[in-house]
Amino acid sequence: MLVTAAALAARLWWAFDLLSHFRLQYLVVATALGILARAVRAYPAVLACILVALVHGWAVRDLWLGAAPVPSGGVPLRVATANVLDPNPTPERVLDFVRGSGADLLVLVDAHDERWRPVLAAVGELYPYRAPDDWREGGPVLLFSREPVLAAAVVPPGPAPRPFLVARLATAAGTALVVGVHPTSPSPRGAVGTRVRDLELGRIAVAIEGLAGPVIVAGDLNASPWSPRFRDLLAVTGLRDAGRGQGWVGTWPAWFWPALVPIDHVLVGGPVAVADLRRGPFVGSDHYPLVADLRLYGGGAGGRGSTAP
Repeated sequence: MLVTAAALAARLWWAFDLLSHFRLQYLVVATALGILARAVRAYPAVLACILVALVHGWAVRDLWLGAAPVPSGGVPLRVATANVLDPNPTPERVLDFVRGSGADLLVLVDAHDERWRPVLAAVGELYPYRAPDDWREGGPVLLFSREPVLAAAVVPPGPAPRPFLVARLATAAGTALVVGVHPTSPSPRGAVGTRVRDLELGRIAVAIEGLAGPVIVAGDLNASPWSPRFRDLLAVTGLRDAGRGQGWVGTWPAWFWPALVPIDHVLVGGPVAVADLRRGPFVGSDHYPLVADLRLYGGGAGGRGSTAP
């Protein structure tokens, strides 16, 4: 019950925010403890576990019940994203994933080291359009596309340490805005990492707030759907989480399945529908990739987002 109270008060303290990510795990544990309490006839504990289970069950309900209908027509676009983990011992698995994904649009984050260059070169051969211009050297966020990239820019980090990538794509449904992101990881040892992540999420929101037409945000946001900062991002921008109605698609930590939480995301805005979202295979990273099947329905990306290229 104390952990539940902390998760509900996530906006008040960075440590509580970290506890907000494991809502399904709390539901499972509360259910198991409730069954155990019932077996030993500890009825006050049974009632407490029921209350906790209801709170977290309500929080995760949209993972199964929140899917929006997919209108007929539209232009299909498959989007894949992966935090590949720079020290990944098996970068060739990332290439295998990309080849098997059939993605039209690919966002890779955290491929910095020189040993990624052969993999990135091979990925680049699969896609005629890439960003940024120095993508062969690796970087914090890389974009590969089968659709023409009309313009792309790496938004400087400013007071925050991590930039993000903004690109305009020409699709059969019109111009779409794509944003590749990887905010700073919150730290369980202090408040600084969480504050920096919140700052970076705010900068991403400013970049796309008010834009019309199809918008796609993909990458590792280092925030689950239950973080108040994640909800703020959706509220300010009007973005929708592609994970709604798709079930439990936990992506991190790949090395410990019971603790999996969805912190990698595909977010959509404007005339975009989500047909499917699924977890990709293990690629040697501490994150699983994501693959989303989207449908775009027309319109051009435009508006007052000052950092869009």
